Amino acid sequence: MEAELGDIAATTAANQEAPPALVTVAKGMGDLDDLVRLLAKGLSRAKPWQLHLAAHLAEADRLMQVLRLTVALDRSHTEIVEAAVDLHLACRRARQSLAGTRADRTTVAAMQLSADLAASIVHALQRFTSTR
Repeated sequence: MEAELGDIAATTAANQEAPPALVTVAKGMGDLDDLVRLLAKGLSRAKPWQLHLAAHLAEADRLMQVLRLTVALDRSHTEIVEAAVDLHLACRRARQSLAGTRADRTTVAAMQLSADLAASIVHALQRFTSTR
């Protein structure tokens, strides 16, 4: 029991020492992952723009998995940043695919948020990389 409490305390201390940039990245990745999956799940596929958006969201979801694996496999910082940039570009393409469509404001706002979250992940990773 005492060993378990020591492990929990060590984990808590380690979490408190995490650089702010990494905390931003972790929160952003979780939020972006939730947003992309919920958008894809709730999206009707009755209209052409919805089909296109669903394909873009599937690509963003795939790239999110690539980013997670890149981090989990402890790859180089440049590879991690490249994976984040690819994810950001996919989110921007998804947002731009809505231009000229009759997408509702909520969907457009959610896609703007996804692009902004991906950009914040890239910037936080670049800040972290530049400080190391």
